[in-house]
Amino acid sequence: MPEVIQYAGLSRAGVAVARPLRPWIIDLSTIQPCEGMQAGDVHDFEALPDMGSWTLGDTPDDPALRLQWVRVHDGDKTLLICDRVLLMRVSWDDLDATGLVEGRTVVVDGRRHVCRLLTGGSRFRRVDAPTEGGDPADNEWDRHVCAQAGLPGLIAPSVADLRGTPSAEDRLSQHNQVWNWFGAHSWTRDPYELRPTARCCRGFWSAGFFYLNTRSHRHEDIGWRPVLEAQD
Repeated sequence: MPEVIQYAGLSRAGVAVARPLRPWIIDLSTIQPCEGMQAGDVHDFEALPDMGSWTLGDTPDDPALRLQWVRVHDGDKTLLICDRVLLMRVSWDDLDATGLVEGRTVVVDGRRHVCRLLTGGSRFRRVDAPTEGGDPADNEWDRHVCAQAGLPGLIAPSVADLRGTPSAEDRLSQHNQVWNWFGAHSWTRDPYELRPTARCCRGFWSAGFFYLNTRSHRHEDIGWRPVLEAQD
């Protein structure tokens, strides 16, 4: 199983906020991944639409406030990939304006990291099969979340995790319990190569689902999943 650690915390205007326990779409009036589910409790950026007021900082004493990360060793890089989306209704442009797309330095417990987004591919691997992943295939979502690179310690999605028709059982799957892709698109760094205003997203309908949306739009099902890359 992957190594999942509790580290760092998210603050809103200087006040630590809880780790989401229902890390999926926050408004079911538009779309519902499956019947009988509650709306998610991911934090809503539009409640305070200033990315400078949402900050990562030191690890809180209260376990409910601590974020969770999957530790990945990939060559000479050590990545901490957040195990869930932390903020919905935040646009790619909102993140980019504060350096959180390509990366900016954050300090947690005295350690320096670059905080950024995963890469996820710049086009569909197959236009008629968005569950198959992004292309180029050597992107971080497919390497790490979908375990396609064969790196040690990661978990591969099951056939059910990849089928693109989510169910209540998928939410409880072993793979989703680690990565929380169910019902939540994660922004990635990558522009969609055929539309200058679009940016690529991953997750929601399946572990490998590839999607795109307008970079300036804020949606209840697309959010911020940070990655910390160790600097020292």
